[in-house]
Amino acid sequence: MRNMLKPEEIAVKVDRMAVIKKQMAALRSESETIEAELLKQFEADVENTKYRTVKYSGETANVNATYADTVKLIYPSVLKTIFGMAYSDLVTEEIKYTLSSNAKRLLAALYKKEYMREMTVERCLSQIAPDDKTLKVMLKKVKGKSFEGDKKNLVKIAKVNEDVASDYAYIIAEVAAWEDFKKLLSVSGEVTDERIAKVLEYINSAITVEETPKITITE
Repeated sequence: MRNMLKPEEIAVKVDRMAVIKKQMAALRSESETIEAELLKQFEADVENTKYRTVKYSGETANVNATYADTVKLIYPSVLKTIFGMAYSDLVTEEIKYTLSSNAKRLLAALYKKEYMREMTVERCLSQIAPDDKTLKVMLKKVKGKSFEGDKKNLVKIAKVNEDVASDYAYIIAEVAAWEDFKKLLSVSGEVTDERIAKVLEYINSAITVEETPKITITE
């Protein structure tokens, strides 16, 4: 027969579980309060700047505060016009429309006008690359897809400080967004000012983008 807990053992475990539950609730509440305070500080720190990420450091851990874009579709049927022949590669049709991460990133940048015309990633990186060999390595590692990843690579490869790396990571993200947009248009037709304006108008009509601040703890 399986050993059963004695009444006094059950009582101890019940009391202990109740204490743990209360501690968990108290810690969760404290964590949420701290997170709210850090997010408030973050929004104050990035107000009227192009920065979307701030790192706060303690003695044993770091916190990254950043804005996460939520792309919501208003008129899903317009997506075929926006993406053209690349539609099936970027959109999964189910009961609801599911955008790939690349599509979300591109649409968010275009909707918020976070793009830079008349510039290329290569020209941008050449401004901080000490030589052609380094530039080639940077072009393989810095794509404008991940701010934190690009910043780390710029510090590591170009040997710039974190402030310079942050500035260039933001610029490269905007340059890459426009390059990707033009590549997308070229897949399904001619790239003209008229077509660019029309597709941007479609984007503004078809989606909305909400920015949500979030906190991530890193060691």
